[in-house]
Amino acid sequence: MAKSYRGTYLIIIMLILFVTFIVILSTGQYSFRDTFEPETALSGILPRYRLLELDEIDVKTDFNKNGNNDSKDIVLGARKQLEIKSKNIFIEGSQEPNYYKDGDPPDEWALNTDIIARAFKEAGYDLRILINEDIKENFDQYPLQKLWNQRVTDIDIDYRRIQNMEIFFQRNAISLITDFNSTDLKNLEKWFPGDVVFFDMNKDGYTDNVGIITNNTTRNGTPKIIYNYIEPGYTVEENILESKIITGHYRFSE
Repeated sequence: MAKSYRGTYLIIIMLILFVTFIVILSTGQYSFRDTFEPETALSGILPRYRLLELDEIDVKTDFNKNGNNDSKDIVLGARKQLEIKSKNIFIEGSQEPNYYKDGDPPDEWALNTDIIARAFKEAGYDLRILINEDIKENFDQYPLQKLWNQRVTDIDIDYRRIQNMEIFFQRNAISLITDFNSTDLKNLEKWFPGDVVFFDMNKDGYTDNVGIITNNTTRNGTPKIIYNYIEPGYTVEENILESKIITGHYRFSE
């Protein structure tokens, strides 16, 4: 009989504990989710799902007057490229040409510079025209003759060449730091969504990739980059600020 009482007592205790556990879960005091509390300078504006609030970025310009700051529009434009996942024109086996009338390739194809140009159109900036105008006015500042034996500009290809795009941003955008350190809070605050970053992916001393800082970050607050490169061969969003050589970092506004 004593054993029976002890068994009943244990069952009652287990039921009480189970009910208590359910109540705690229902009131949100406990969660199985691995929530993220960032210990960075971004912690004040970084939600648990690690997306920066684009409306709170300290960028005042709104070139196309649509109610969004330029950085927000640029990021939204870059995110549209993620949906398309354009294949890189230079992937092995591609027969796609690299010259198109009116510049931009079909949506399913792209170079890294095409992703930048398409994203900037979302904010109202036509880099095809802007870069062409800057080259015309400052021809000697660009390597057209040295690299491609060009004596005149070509509006349909010049803006798509990364060497020209890099010089354009050097001349016309705010030049920012290139040393990235996710453990330095002041450093981390200088990398805004919508910023354009150039990379030396092969570590051979030459810029060969360009991408846009997105509003998505890693767990330590490192912003991810939307770009299109030979590897993996299509448009992606990845953390490469910490693993690749940064050759330029720019913020563009009217």
